[in-house]
Amino acid sequence: MQKIVIDIFMYIFEALLLWYYANTAFDSKKSKLTSLIFIIIAHVVLFSVYQLNIVYLNALLIVFLYSVLLATLYSIKLKTAVFHAIVFAIVMIASEILFMALGTVFFKDFNALDNDKMAYLYVVTTSKIIYFVIMIVVLKLVVRQKDNETYNKYYWLLLVMPLSSVVALLSFRYAAYYFDLNQKLMYWWILSAILLLFANIIVFIIYEYSNKNTKELYEIKAIARQEEQDRKYYDIVEQSNNEMRVFVHDIKNHLSYLQGLDSAEEMHSYIDSLGKDIDKSYYAGVSKNKTLDLIIGKYLKLCEANGIGFSVDVKTSNLGYIEPTDLSTLLNNLLDNAFEAAKETENAFIEFVIFSKNNSYDGLMIRNSCKEAPRTKNGQLVTTKRDKTMHGIGITSIKKVLKKYNAMLDWKYDAKKHIFETDIVINKE
Repeated sequence: MQKIVIDIFMYIFEALLLWYYANTAFDSKKSKLTSLIFIIIAHVVLFSVYQLNIVYLNALLIVFLYSVLLATLYSIKLKTAVFHAIVFAIVMIASEILFMALGTVFFKDFNALDNDKMAYLYVVTTSKIIYFVIMIVVLKLVVRQKDNETYNKYYWLLLVMPLSSVVALLSFRYAAYYFDLNQKLMYWWILSAILLLFANIIVFIIYEYSNKNTKELYEIKAIARQEEQDRKYYDIVEQSNNEMRVFVHDIKNHLSYLQGLDSAEEMHSYIDSLGKDIDKSYYAGVSKNKTLDLIIGKYLKLCEANGIGFSVDVKTSNLGYIEPTDLSTLLNNLLDNAFEAAKETENAFIEFVIFSKNNSYDGLMIRNSCKEAPRTKNGQLVTTKRDKTMHGIGITSIKKVLKKYNAMLDWKYDAKKHIFETDIVINKE
């Protein structure tokens, strides 16, 4: 009976580990609760088969059920699901065999695991903790490769807990083996071992949840700061545009005044003063989309101040169906990257083109001079900026906008001409 109870907790632990692993590594098709329910049902089946004590059948069933669960509940291909299922099975079996062998040597009895339930509990808990540690390492390698993220270097300090748990369990086992413990202490030992086993996975789940919330909060704050900066800029530009409209409205009065002046010197002085008023206003009203025009005006001014040629062609489409906030996020991030790259080159330039094709899709093209080929990893651009976190937020924001409007992004670099090009296709159908 004690062995069955231990096995029940063992399979609950394995179910939680698979659920934690899959939800961290892959995009879920179902809710987390639904996924957990299906995973628990599968482990009930595994538990039942395990009681038959047919090792090969149990191993094959693990690969089969894990493959089905991963492929059905998560957005991955079947071959990927099978690969991860095999990894789970290999690591699980290897850790169990390792500690079974160590247990046999330790207790000097080949049948110790069958005869001594405390020995069985020790092997189960320690092997599952090592199994957990190995799968956490695999998980971090998978997620890092998938998202191209740099994890907090202190994350690995969390592994101190499972390794310490193994030492603690070994100490408990020594006490149980060399001292005659009464039944009450034995039950406390069983409860402590099981709680210690589950405490390991709970700590990592809480860490991931906290880390995710912190990251989302940081992203929200960063995006809010950027939106606030853009709003202030657009308010200033709009105020400048209003002043320009007032100036245009008063142009007749200015002309009448000029006609009344007696000398060319007075005329030049007055015209110069009007020129200063004009310079205070800057509006690029080329697309009839206020947000797009303001963004173009912003980068026209930036490029002019930094000696960068900036050409614009947005006559056939103005992306008016994109919400102003989304358009600001998309274009400000793309044009800011182009501006940063172009200002480091000689004969710097940026070309910005928006076009429409047969009313089926809109295209957006940004070409800019670029001194060096961009750094890439696994086909993805890698930032060279010092503030990698903020750059990562910019990329995340762009991806969210592209996904929202069913758009695709591609890029290419001409090493001979030192030109970087970003192309976006937005499906309108």
